[in-house]
Amino acid sequence: MSEKSPKPKRVLVTGSAGAVGQIVCHSLRRRGHSVRGFDLHPTPGLEDFIVGDLSDRPRVQAAVEGMETVVHLAARRDDADFVNDLLEPNVRGLYHVCDAARRAEVQRLVLASSLQVVEGHGWNAGTIRIEDGSAPTNHYALTKAWAELLGDMYAHCYGLSVISARIGWLPRNSQEARQLAMHEIGPAVYLSHDDAKQFFERCVESPTPGPSESAIVFVTSRPPDREILDLDPAHRILGYTPRNTWPEGLPFPVD
Repeated sequence: MSEKSPKPKRVLVTGSAGAVGQIVCHSLRRRGHSVRGFDLHPTPGLEDFIVGDLSDRPRVQAAVEGMETVVHLAARRDDADFVNDLLEPNVRGLYHVCDAARRAEVQRLVLASSLQVVEGHGWNAGTIRIEDGSAPTNHYALTKAWAELLGDMYAHCYGLSVISARIGWLPRNSQEARQLAMHEIGPAVYLSHDDAKQFFERCVESPTPGPSESAIVFVTSRPPDREILDLDPAHRILGYTPRNTWPEGLPFPVD
């Protein structure tokens, strides 16, 4: 997508100064949406941002106030000590964002989940589908599985429209791209920068899921051969159709 959205939204993006957050903020602003950032650091390219920590509940509430949509990307990435590293941002911080969205009567909440939520199914057992359920193998993945459950609860109990996105492998630099290329399933779960932009545009603009409804979707680019993850729910619910296949859609060289 490149033209302006016919219905611009007021959108908060948490983790807005991160690699994915900057991609999302830029693409949503290009579509004409009003974007506010929330991060531990100032957000490049944004005039409206709040520097804060997810543990600061009043600051999170202030960031959410007046928003129609919240895209929650902020979290501790990958596995780490649960009590010292994961608990505060990925559990308590997540609760602060979800409950602030409820209090502010936000219409849609988009939660960043992870493919690690289903890693326990194994990558060679055929196509993994949403209905297969979660199978976390570490504490980070467990926090993301809990995020999906929390989102589902806030949809059905408080009337929000909630999307939990099991995000594929998006390389942030050339080194990460080389690591992906050498991984046995890397190209199959690759998410290009261009497809990430398109996906989050659809999360903000799609009329579905509706109020009091939640959806969990896998989001990757087009796999080069066999489909490890079922991408149909993202297409059916959000209208997301990936355009790139590894290594298309990267803003930097792989070599």
